[in-house]
Amino acid sequence: MSDLRPTQFTFESAERIANVVRAVETAPRPARSLVFDGIPEGRKPKTFRVATFTGAWPIGGTKTVTFRGVTSTPNTVSATNLFYTLPDNGTSDCAIAKEGTAWYLVQDVHTQITVITGASLGTAGIEFTRAVVTVVATATASVTTITTTAC
Repeated sequence: MSDLRPTQFTFESAERIANVVRAVETAPRPARSLVFDGIPEGRKPKTFRVATFTGAWPIGGTKTVTFRGVTSTPNTVSATNLFYTLPDNGTSDCAIAKEGTAWYLVQDVHTQITVITGASLGTAGIEFTRAVVTVVATATASVTTITTTAC
């Protein structure tokens, strides 16, 4: 019995072997060049996914995330957060990406809030300049009181 171990060829070797086979064929048939097919689109591994997670997620921590829209198992992976600590906001959406064999947090849900960007003393009182900004909602709000005296 022959040795049936797998054999690997370089592209150049495969072309050379294919040319020899073509040269010795006796029955004429349509010529087709040697083709190395790619992975079909449906079987390509995804490297970017939208998912959900629950609870706080500290920087450097790993979290089990669930792929959105996937109900059959396996529909979870473990991803690492390298960027900033996320508070416990219940269940949140996120985007993750795969580097090699590991998954990493890429983006979480940001919040739009109105913040004070400036203050000045006008003729009728203190005037505040506000702007709507998109932020990572991981900070704790605080209140500063400015006492006033009637003149």
